[in-house]
Amino acid sequence: MTDKSLNISLPQGVRDMLPEEAEKARYVEETIVSVLEKNGFRRVITPLLEYIDVLSLGLGAELQDKIFKFVDPVSGKIIAIRPDITPQVARMVSTRMRDYPLPIKLYYNENILRCEEPRGGLPSELLQIGAEYIGEDSPDADAEVIATAVEAIKKVGVRDFKIDIGHIGFFKGILEDIKASKDIKKKIKDAVLIKDNSSLQEVLSSVREVRGDNAIKILSDLPSLFGDKGVIDKLKSQVKNETAIKALDDLASIINMLEKKKLKNYITIDLGEVRGFDYYTGVIFEGFTKGFGRAILKGGRYNNLLEKYGYPCPATGFAFNTENVIAAVK
Repeated sequence: MTDKSLNISLPQGVRDMLPEEAEKARYVEETIVSVLEKNGFRRVITPLLEYIDVLSLGLGAELQDKIFKFVDPVSGKIIAIRPDITPQVARMVSTRMRDYPLPIKLYYNENILRCEEPRGGLPSELLQIGAEYIGEDSPDADAEVIATAVEAIKKVGVRDFKIDIGHIGFFKGILEDIKASKDIKKKIKDAVLIKDNSSLQEVLSSVREVRGDNAIKILSDLPSLFGDKGVIDKLKSQVKNETAIKALDDLASIINMLEKKKLKNYITIDLGEVRGFDYYTGVIFEGFTKGFGRAILKGGRYNNLLEKYGYPCPATGFAFNTENVIAAVK
């Protein structure tokens, strides 16, 4: 019997998982892992702790402020608890796996810890299963990782889901064609990110174009540029920027490959997806299921990450939020 005078509680953002839920978690983990291994991904295990200066090299801006850190009493150095595992995989490959033949296909099944705002309602501790395809810069590799993610979602038993696919290069290319300060471009990005159309129109009203094309109109329409492959076909006749054109071509190639794999019904194009602007370099995607408001997986191409650890090498991948998958499984 518990003494009512004792304050027995957990820190905010973490929780216990009782046997029934833990069994469901094991089923989800084992099922996803079986798909990854079938597709040639090999497991790696990374440490919970890293030196913050090393880990920070590979973190995007949105995670830099979410690191739990403390001073190591032995060395006096600042230690970080990992908020993401992909930078650890990048460090590992860059420093210890350079003699492995490319491409390298790796996966992990670990927990991460993020310092979230208490009022945001987001958990601090997350279970992640992720896959990284390192060493090939091609639409084929991007299509393969997306197809692998779809296969895992189907096998685990999630119904009625979609993978929203965009390309950060398209947005970056269109931004190249306008005259605006870094601050204004950030405001444009922030408005597109949350699909705040009124704020976007307000910011764009103060911007003038570099070229004679319709960059302002395309930016204005970004929050609504989603649907099937027809979105790409429509834009190809409007876009003049080379970076944006290449992004559309890459995206069209990826979609064509996924359609050949009979995955057309599981994918949607969303060119207004600009998550990870400073981190991703190509295709970006998120997985959602009907009736569940949070993403069950996120991924994309990050060609610049390994170079930050001294090894210029392209890469693409994704990570499942395991607890969101558990909640989405009927």
